[in-house]
Amino acid sequence: MVLLSKQFQHDLIPRAHAASDDVALISQIKEFRDSMFGLFQQKITQAIAALPSDTDEETQYRHIRYELDTCPEVAAVHRQRGEWQDRLWARVLETIEADRDRLNAVYAAHQVTGENLALQRDFVIPLHQRKADIHRMPGGYHLDDEADEFGTGLLYDHGTFLYGRGWFGPLNDELGQTLIHQVLAQHYPHLNPRHILDLGCAVGHSTLPYAEAYPEARVTGVDLGASLLRYGAARANLLGKSVRFAQQNAEKTDFADQSFDLVVSHILLHEIPGVARQRVFAESYRLLKPGGVMVHLESQLFMDPPSAVARYFRDTEVWANSEPYLASSRFAEFPNYALEAGFAPDAFHVYRVPGHSATLQGDTTPRWLAFCGTKR
Repeated sequence: MVLLSKQFQHDLIPRAHAASDDVALISQIKEFRDSMFGLFQQKITQAIAALPSDTDEETQYRHIRYELDTCPEVAAVHRQRGEWQDRLWARVLETIEADRDRLNAVYAAHQVTGENLALQRDFVIPLHQRKADIHRMPGGYHLDDEADEFGTGLLYDHGTFLYGRGWFGPLNDELGQTLIHQVLAQHYPHLNPRHILDLGCAVGHSTLPYAEAYPEARVTGVDLGASLLRYGAARANLLGKSVRFAQQNAEKTDFADQSFDLVVSHILLHEIPGVARQRVFAESYRLLKPGGVMVHLESQLFMDPPSAVARYFRDTEVWANSEPYLASSRFAEFPNYALEAGFAPDAFHVYRVPGHSATLQGDTTPRWLAFCGTKR
C-alpha cells in the first residue's frame, strides 16, 4: 500500500487535481527509498565484514561513514534524495495554485482574529531556525508573505501528509493521538489537565486532539511562524475545534510561571540544536504547575537509531534533506537536560512507545520516545 491512510478532505486541502497523480509520485518516492535503504544495508554489511569481529561500535561506525561517504554509488543516491524531495514540494505547490481561488475563499471564511490568534508584529525568528529550509520546504517553515498570509501553512499541511505517505493519519494528528493514548493514558492516567500547552505546534496537527481528549481544558499551541499559525487557526475553526494559537519561541515564552498542567511537544526537539533543547526543558519546567507533566514526543529513529543503517540515514539527513540538528544531542544527554531544568531524578522518565494507529492494528513495536517529567 502506497498511502497508509486516506487524507481527510477538509475544505483547506487542494482539490483541483487528480489524486492519482499524488499516488504516482509517492509510489516513485517509495520505490526510490526502498532501494536506497537496500543499498545502505548492502554497503554497511560489506564495510563491517572487512573489520575484526571485536571492533567497538564507534570505530565500526567511523569506518562505515568513510566507506559509504566515499562510494560514488551512495553519493548519487544522496543527490537523488534531495531531488525527490524537491519534486514532492513542487507537486504540492502546483496543486495549491490550481485551486488557489477556492482556497483563498475558504480561508477568508474561516480566518481567525482576536484571542484565539495572537501574533507579534516585531517577532524575531531565532538564528538557528533561519539557517536552513527544514526538509527543503520552499521558503522554510517560517516564511511569512504579506501577499499570501496563510500559504506556508497550506503548503506544510498538504506536504506533510504526502511526505509521510499518510503515516500521520487522515488529519496528520497521529503524534498527538500517540502522546495522549500511548503516553498519558498509560503512564499518567489520573492526569486531568485544565491548561495545556503545545510547543512548536506548526499548524496544529497534533494540538487539536487535546481539545477533543480534554474538552474542558484550555488548549494553546505556540510556534515561530505567523503563516503556520494563521492557517492552523483557520483550520481549527473549520474543523470545529477550540484552540488558541500564539506566536512564541518555545525556548522562552511570555507566559507566567506555573501556567499549565501539561506541556507537550511533538517532534520539535530534533528540529532545534542542543542548547535550544536545554532551554525547552527549562521552559517546560518553569511553565508547569506543581504536579504538572511535561512530555516531549520524539522519533526513536532520529534520537536513538536502532541500527547502523538507521544511524547512517539519520546522520546523512542532516545535509541530504536539510535536517541540520538531528544529531546535536546524544541520547544520554536528555536526562541531564531534565535534571538541570529542575525535575527530580525519579520524576523524569523516558518511555518507548508504539504509534497509536499501529497499536489499534496490533503492532506494538516501539517507534517513539517520550521524554517525561513531573514537577513536584
